[in-house]
Amino acid sequence: MAEVPYELIIKIVMIAVLVFFLIRFMNQVPKYNRVAEGFAGVARGAGHPDCLRTLPEASQLLDILHGVNNVPSGLSDASADYKELGLILSKMACLKKDLMAPGTQVDSTRYQPYETAHDRVAVAELCGLCLSQNIPQRDLDISFATWRDRGNNLLRRLCTAANLKDAELKTAEMLFKKAYEDVYSIAKSRCLKGDLKAVDDGGVGAYDAPTAQNLGPYNYTYGGLSASGWN
Repeated sequence: MAEVPYELIIKIVMIAVLVFFLIRFMNQVPKYNRVAEGFAGVARGAGHPDCLRTLPEASQLLDILHGVNNVPSGLSDASADYKELGLILSKMACLKKDLMAPGTQVDSTRYQPYETAHDRVAVAELCGLCLSQNIPQRDLDISFATWRDRGNNLLRRLCTAANLKDAELKTAEMLFKKAYEDVYSIAKSRCLKGDLKAVDDGGVGAYDAPTAQNLGPYNYTYGGLSASGWN
């Protein structure tokens, strides 16, 4: 009489139990939608500034300052002004990338650090307010004006340090202006709610609901008595 292969049976049972719990665990784990980078490319690691493909004028400007495009005297990456200007351009490019994405998720801007020299609020927070259309135009204008003014200041200092010619200086200023206006235009259309209808005379007055405009006057009396029953 052949012996019963107990060891083999035990191994098969153990493998079956392991497979059972593994399948059960996989079925119980919630599934999340995969976040894809899309056609705009990755946010970081593909070049400088971040979100490189979203704002090509930004990379062209940094190339001019760095001396990549055959500019005689360029600047080093060690320059603090160069790094800060690159950070401003990265924030504008990544903000544009998130605002143009089909969803309403703060993705690319969440990698950008806060810098007191040119940030009123963290750019990721600004993006979140924009996507929910919960930011006043004044706050949006202040944030962008700070980027613009600080960026122009840094750009003038960097162009002076790099000894750029007049033609190169105008090109650099044009690239920064074009990049800024591109992102600002998208932000205004994406972040702000539709305009409310203004009062004709520009003043502030009481508001009458349309359902109450055709009602008769109320004289506070009913059947010779006041509404409270007191004369």
